[in-house]
Amino acid sequence: MSSELPAVAAASPSEGAVLLRGHLHPAVLLLSLIGGLRSAAFPCLLGLVADRMFLILGGVLFLVQVGTGLVRYLTFHYVLTEDELRTREGVLHRQERRIPIDRIQDLGFESTILRRILGLTVVRVETASGQGVEAVLDSLGRGESENLREVLLRLRVRVARGVENAGVSPADGSFPPPPSAAPDPEWTIYRASPGMLLLRGLTDLRIGAVLVAAFGAYEVADRLGVLTQIRGVGATFYDWLRGFPIMLAAGMLLGLVFGVLALSVAFAAVGNLMAFHGFHLSLRADSLLCRFGLLTTRQKTLPRQRVQRVRVEQTWLRRLLGVAVARADSAGSGRGTGEEAPGGFDVVIPLAELAGIEALLPAVLPGLEQSSTQVSRASRMLVWRVFLRSCMDIAVLIAVLLPFAHEAAWFGLLLVPFAWLLGRLYWQGLAYGLWQHHVYLRWGVLGSYQVLLPTAKVQAVALMRGPLQRLLGLSELRIFVAGGPPTRIPDLAKAEAEALLAALSARATIAAADEWNERRVGFHPGPA
Repeated sequence: MSSELPAVAAASPSEGAVLLRGHLHPAVLLLSLIGGLRSAAFPCLLGLVADRMFLILGGVLFLVQVGTGLVRYLTFHYVLTEDELRTREGVLHRQERRIPIDRIQDLGFESTILRRILGLTVVRVETASGQGVEAVLDSLGRGESENLREVLLRLRVRVARGVENAGVSPADGSFPPPPSAAPDPEWTIYRASPGMLLLRGLTDLRIGAVLVAAFGAYEVADRLGVLTQIRGVGATFYDWLRGFPIMLAAGMLLGLVFGVLALSVAFAAVGNLMAFHGFHLSLRADSLLCRFGLLTTRQKTLPRQRVQRVRVEQTWLRRLLGVAVARADSAGSGRGTGEEAPGGFDVVIPLAELAGIEALLPAVLPGLEQSSTQVSRASRMLVWRVFLRSCMDIAVLIAVLLPFAHEAAWFGLLLVPFAWLLGRLYWQGLAYGLWQHHVYLRWGVLGSYQVLLPTAKVQAVALMRGPLQRLLGLSELRIFVAGGPPTRIPDLAKAEAEALLAALSARATIAAADEWNERRVGFHPGPA
């Protein structure tokens, strides 16, 4: 291990005492060597069978990869003090980052199978900047990364509670602290079963991704000039099918299509089972800890006070089965509905029965158990808004098809009753609630989606009204938090939207004042 753990260095009062300092593990040089060989393999192969200029290209790629890794190993250095995490790297272009401890939102720990063999871990630090990962410590020794995690967890506890001693007392300059400062207990919240993980993959309907991949393969084949050969094979296959009765040929084609879909679903199921293998969610010192992964192991730590929003998502198939996925957004990793952070780091429950997820949510969001569950419906004018907008779309569709389809284009009018049905379904699926400490929103037509966000995390609130909404006396309320896109409560009655706007603004102002007072006096009462 290459880190240095000296006695506590004297530091200026503004910077705090140095708790840890170190640099990358020497095995990172072996990773750079392997990466260079991988980058040079294909150009060198082309150089052997085609033009020898590719050999030069492969050599250049190898030297660049190895040289970059060597420079990073020699120049990267980190220092952890009581107040901040500092990183420094680079020769010509030198970078230095200072991340205050109280601004660290998430800590991610990732180790591929090769890094596990070498005893290495990648540490990712996210802040409230909205830029995702702010600092990457790639790669630290396993013991050093675990040491860093323990110290950071204790520092964040101290910052969150505003006390002077939360177990971070470097008596001899080494960490973890002495046995007298026992670590906080860890409570298991949820442990995913293999059956649920397999079901997650089976219900992960990524048909759009399959279509995009097929289109990409088509474009690549066209650029490589093999599309003509593929078309020839397709024509031969078509001529072969024509020799069978039409019903038998149709059955064979359907079987081929379903076989491809079944294969994609099987790959998705196995992929989910490997990605979230051994998923374990626990609570320690008011921080959520996630551990999962088979080939690539991942760990995530997120203080509950940093959770900006929780989303419970059900696609139509998962809604039929009564299961859902729960995700938690922090200021650094927030994403839109249906999106997933790299490596699934935003997932707190990969798949569980909906009732079970709702029972576990108070463990993720402090104070939720004290909130009421009363919800309100949106204005019935929402049905008219969806209906009129859908009718406009139908009119545009008929106008576009009329020059080509002539009278047949008017069959588009048969979609008008479905436009009304869509409005009814949308209205029935939409509900919201302003609870004691949280805002609740539910929507969905085929699937069902729920969002819960603490009112203390509200950064801004806005009212939006389009022309059609103004005509029907409706407004859309948008709630902005520090992570991800805004939460939208659409088509509220004007008076109701203005009342919600005033209430949320008042609560956000009170929460901001309380946070400022807590920082000024250095005390936080802890979660409710």
